Amino acid sequence: MIISAGNEPYAMAKKESKFNKLINRYDFLKNVMVLLSGSSIALLIPFLITPILTRFFTPENFGLWGTYSAVVGIFAVIACGRYELALLLPKEEKKAMNMYAGALLISLLLSIFLLIPIYFFGKSFSEKVGFPDLSNWLYIVPIALFTNGIIQASNYWHNRNKKFNVLSVGRIIQSSSTASSNLAIGKFTYFPGGLIVSTVLGQILLSIFYVVRMRIFSLWRYVSMAEIKSVLKEYREFPVKSGAGIFLNILKEQIPIFLLGYYFDAVVVGFYTLIIRLFGVPLTLLAGSIGQVYYQKAVEMNNAGKSLFRMYSKTTLRMLAFLALPVAAVMIWGGSIFGFVFGQEWAEAGQILVIFTIYYAIRFVISSQSSLLLVFKKLGIELAFNSIALVLQLGSLIIGALQNDYYLSLYLMSITGSVIYAMLGIYLWVYLKTRK
Repeated sequence: MIISAGNEPYAMAKKESKFNKLINRYDFLKNVMVLLSGSSIALLIPFLITPILTRFFTPENFGLWGTYSAVVGIFAVIACGRYELALLLPKEEKKAMNMYAGALLISLLLSIFLLIPIYFFGKSFSEKVGFPDLSNWLYIVPIALFTNGIIQASNYWHNRNKKFNVLSVGRIIQSSSTASSNLAIGKFTYFPGGLIVSTVLGQILLSIFYVVRMRIFSLWRYVSMAEIKSVLKEYREFPVKSGAGIFLNILKEQIPIFLLGYYFDAVVVGFYTLIIRLFGVPLTLLAGSIGQVYYQKAVEMNNAGKSLFRMYSKTTLRMLAFLALPVAAVMIWGGSIFGFVFGQEWAEAGQILVIFTIYYAIRFVISSQSSLLLVFKKLGIELAFNSIALVLQLGSLIIGALQNDYYLSLYLMSITGSVIYAMLGIYLWVYLKTRK
């Protein structure tokens, strides 16, 4: 009886510990599933309507939209100065709210400033990348940039407060409104920039929804310029180190669109853009959805002094196993059925899909967990990774251009991209294992 009584507190503590682990694991999976469910619906909508859109819009139209999106994408990642990433870190609500306000202020100033290069260089840039009509659409970029800033900052605010259902619903709103507008323009009032207008409309509606759900006016009383300056100074490491790294990363992703237009033609850009729309963007958004929950959980575990190796290794292996069958199916049948589904005009794009399938799979697995570099403040590693990746992508494109063979460029881009992401994954594996 004495032994039993003496062991009872230990046994109860052990049971409680197991129960807490189970609850934490369930909470993490539940949050991932909430975001994935919304993201899956949001991604399914454009995927389903794309076979219709490819019969309304030409490869050149898709190329125009892709080039515009690349311009927005380059500046969107630094729209908030990368301060949105730090929104999860302050313990005080007041400090977090001032950081949110500071992020929006940076986004507004950058959007206004961007009008200057657009006015002076927009026309010549548009001609060089193979889309002279793009110059008129560049004036919408500042609007898109500011709405992107609102979306990014609000994303992390809702993530901070574990409002994953808001993020999920918001993505469905953006996707459905963009898709509806695309179909309406394609069917009733076709014009080459219809895809651009629909994209901006979806972003505006999403930004409004996020801000309304924040109940921002009740929180705004905490905001002052002095507090904004203080909190931006405290977390200045994010724009200095993370900003440079992510800017190089997005250049790596978007530069191919510009150079394919410069070295080859608008049709090639259209094919490449369609693959990005169907697979590149969806996988990036899914990785972002998982990454948001992953980042929040990783910060929480690290603050509690827990090892992250088990979570990283299990997530990596499970994602690779999950992707194995879809990747094999696309590699075998993807190219042959593409023309049937999207129209014979687009058959060549199917071959581009096959080229990038393995690259997209590896990038999805690793980028979903790359926020670990932020958790452990390995921003120098992120910067080095993105610098090397950018050089390899540029080299791949230039080699193909010298041979006048865009297929060679695409193959080299896929191979070098796969290798560099795999190396980052191995680095994280080794680093986390040694910290156990």
